Amino acid sequence: MQKKLIRHTLFWIIVLGLLFVGRAFAIPCLRVNPYITLPNGTVEGHLDNGLRYIILPNELPRHNIEVRMVMNAGSLQEENDQRGGAHFLEHSAFIGSKHFPKRALIDYFERQGMKFGRDINAFTGFDRTIYWLSLPYHSQDKAVLDTTFLALRDWLCDLTFDDERVKKERGVIVEELRSYQQNDDFYKLKMGQNRYADRIPLGTEQDINSIDSNRLKAFYQRWYTPSHATVLVVGQVKVAEVVEKLRKTLGTIPAKVDQKPFKPLPMTYTKGAAWMQLADSMQRESKLELIIPHATIVERVLPEVVKKQQMRMLVQCLSERLAADSVRCNVSNDWYLADKDHFVFSLRGASSSQLAQQLAATSYECRRLLQRGVGKDELQQLIDMRLAHLQPDTTQQLSSDLCDDFVDYIMAGDRPLWHPKDVEWVRNQVKMTTSAQLQECLESILSAMKRSRLYAYTYAADDTKTGLLDAKQADSAWKKGWKRSIEPYAFQLEKEVKEDTISLPLCLKQTPKMTNESIKYSKKWPELGVEEIQLTNGVKLIVRPTLEEDSTLYLAVVGRGGTADLTTQQQLKLHDAVSYVDMGGLSKVPSDTLLTIMTQQQLSMTVGEDAYWHQLLASSPEKHATALLNLVYEKMCFPGVNHEDFAETIASEQENLGKETLLDKLLAHDSDRLMTNTIDSLVGNGTANSERLLTKATLKALNIDSLTHYYKQLFGNPTGLTVILTGNFNVGHVVPKAVATFAQLQAPATPLPLNNAPFTPIKQPYSKGFEGGNDHQTVVNYIFSGNYVPSLRATLGMKLIRDVLQDRVLKVLRESENIVYSPYVDLSYNGIPQQKYHFVINLSLKDENRKRAEMLLQEIIKDLKERPVSTGELNKLKRSFLVTKDKVLNDKSPAEWKTALISLVKNGESLQDFNDYTECLHGITPEMIQQMVNEMFDWNHRIVVYKSQK
Repeated sequence: MQKKLIRHTLFWIIVLGLLFVGRAFAIPCLRVNPYITLPNGTVEGHLDNGLRYIILPNELPRHNIEVRMVMNAGSLQEENDQRGGAHFLEHSAFIGSKHFPKRALIDYFERQGMKFGRDINAFTGFDRTIYWLSLPYHSQDKAVLDTTFLALRDWLCDLTFDDERVKKERGVIVEELRSYQQNDDFYKLKMGQNRYADRIPLGTEQDINSIDSNRLKAFYQRWYTPSHATVLVVGQVKVAEVVEKLRKTLGTIPAKVDQKPFKPLPMTYTKGAAWMQLADSMQRESKLELIIPHATIVERVLPEVVKKQQMRMLVQCLSERLAADSVRCNVSNDWYLADKDHFVFSLRGASSSQLAQQLAATSYECRRLLQRGVGKDELQQLIDMRLAHLQPDTTQQLSSDLCDDFVDYIMAGDRPLWHPKDVEWVRNQVKMTTSAQLQECLESILSAMKRSRLYAYTYAADDTKTGLLDAKQADSAWKKGWKRSIEPYAFQLEKEVKEDTISLPLCLKQTPKMTNESIKYSKKWPELGVEEIQLTNGVKLIVRPTLEEDSTLYLAVVGRGGTADLTTQQQLKLHDAVSYVDMGGLSKVPSDTLLTIMTQQQLSMTVGEDAYWHQLLASSPEKHATALLNLVYEKMCFPGVNHEDFAETIASEQENLGKETLLDKLLAHDSDRLMTNTIDSLVGNGTANSERLLTKATLKALNIDSLTHYYKQLFGNPTGLTVILTGNFNVGHVVPKAVATFAQLQAPATPLPLNNAPFTPIKQPYSKGFEGGNDHQTVVNYIFSGNYVPSLRATLGMKLIRDVLQDRVLKVLRESENIVYSPYVDLSYNGIPQQKYHFVINLSLKDENRKRAEMLLQEIIKDLKERPVSTGELNKLKRSFLVTKDKVLNDKSPAEWKTALISLVKNGESLQDFNDYTECLHGITPEMIQQMVNEMFDWNHRIVVYKSQK
């Protein structure tokens, strides 16, 4: 290893020396080690049998260890009679091994609080199979790591292959295949002609149905060897302890002598032009993508990073030049697969002739850049833009994110750039980038284009009238642009906008003074890390500081009051009031000035209103907290009124009212959308009643002053208002400012009425079907709805029922009967004011299995009504809730904390209960769950909404 490193270092010293001689500019001496620095504390090594390991102690999130086993084997390694076998083998890892027969492995990890599919999962690709386990871990749980490594050992050398279980699993994988979507109409074109195109990881239905135990064993014994495996461990671990456990558990696996050497397989494309075209009736314009496959740059050593940055500068240069010449072309360069990047010119035009003109203009710009290069000012601007993105990142990363980076390192050698010294070296190189280097990048792309080029052509319906493009015409257009006489490029230097060109107006920079009289009480919740401050005017502040890469303050204002609180007549008079008023900005600051200030200060803000709530979301850097808080206050209490813009908007809406676009027509017949709308209307999630009554006369009668008055009553009322602060900020600086700001709110003399009547669900069976199934498949939704009394205990009880149902449906309908692939049970609830819930059980299955599935589902629900769930099953789910809460609501999750706290407010769940989450959860007994199931699930009142081919 050391000799290899020395040879590699000498190689780069020689290369850099030659560059120094051959160029007119100096390159700073490269450090002794040219490799990009791995994260601090990373330990990498090999066991005697060839197994590689990478270990990194990491503290975020707390009580967590991420474990991955990365196998250098995927679908590319399959023989002709093993197609689909690599992925099938991944499934086999969860259905039986020496120490974990049948479902024992999943059962063990689920008892630790882990979730199958989230914390217990695997992935099969072309060149890899990755098994991952996200472990909840405390110092007293040392046995968990021992058992985890035992599971890895079983995956690597002790899987069992039961013929009957393999046959059963075929049905599950076929259902997975049917639900698989590539989401790329030009996938076949982009894959080229090679083994990748020939070895799709899932295989075909024929491949899956032909797999048997013998073929799986042959693949397993050939490729699942210690020398093809890397074990990755990141989290709250001690390196020496992990290495010793690995030696004892996986180090005893005998090494295998590979008779066939492992060879990386490149992606290859046929020479010349490859063409693929598709019609799109929804598009009014046609699109042509010229895709150039070329060798990817692996960012392993620092000079490779510089090369990648220069390629990005080339993309930016071409993009800006084409935009300046009014060429509608988007330029990009991204990794596609294996050893290939795709450099893409994406063109749009109203007709094929316009596309040809755009392509010719693109070709001309490439030739001009290749021959004339870039001038000093243009180059400096490109360099400055790159430097702005090249910053060190020394913040603590989540263990799961570090694992993602390590997988790239394991498979391709890629290393993330983060260390300040590495970044500084790369920045210095980027600063000295020359025009010649950018021209060399372009020359390499154009050389690759001569070898292979892909044309992805999407044409609009009208384009057929003027004639369609083909590969020959596209090549001809490129050649035409290449032959144009070259004129100098007139670069226009962007004017630098000074940060302080506009000073803050008084209403945004003044700091109101906080007084103790403003605070009714304050309380801290240590378990949550939350502080609650109740103001005397009715506003409640909930403060939860979090870690973030930069110091950002996130603010959410949530208040009761929405469109459903109004009568139908009021809804018509106040139609879309919040949106119309929002257009006016602030009353004390001109709109143009406000936009400039928000850009300068990096302030963001949105307001919205739904059926029962209104809210405002905003954020800014912590240093601009005063401006942000004042901006929010002014937006709530003193919105601007723009009569002219309002009149123009109303006129436009009147003109378009009732007109149906092509998209509207398509959506009106989309079965999934129709199903969703039907379910929403039945469970109380429908749109406002006024929408269907809206007329041109109603729009004309809208008055912006009346709308603004309603808006002020809505947002300016402090009673019951909650302000949530999350992010990386100094509590001592920000919270007093927030208290002083929102203490200024005063209750209106006549507050808006609130409709607090609970929603009344239907109490009779309902069934409705839609056309739209495929492959003789039916998608069925069984919905059970009703009312509940809001509380955290009620919410947790419903979530436990959801997970119990999910587990039963999986075990019976998927694992035992194999008649569905991925059934799921969903839960929605609205505590305030509707006090309603609904469960959705979604099944996708063959038409002939529908009656059987419905009978089994009815039996599952009946059993849950008649017999309490076992204490063991319930405790396993409770453990998963605690693990999920710790995982999602960690110290680096400002958005998740904001969402959770907003949900708590809207659903009437107290901070006291949330702080006592564990006790609240453990207080729920099997008998309570049984009682709730009996109250909430009435088979005779079920709602069934489905789609099928019939």
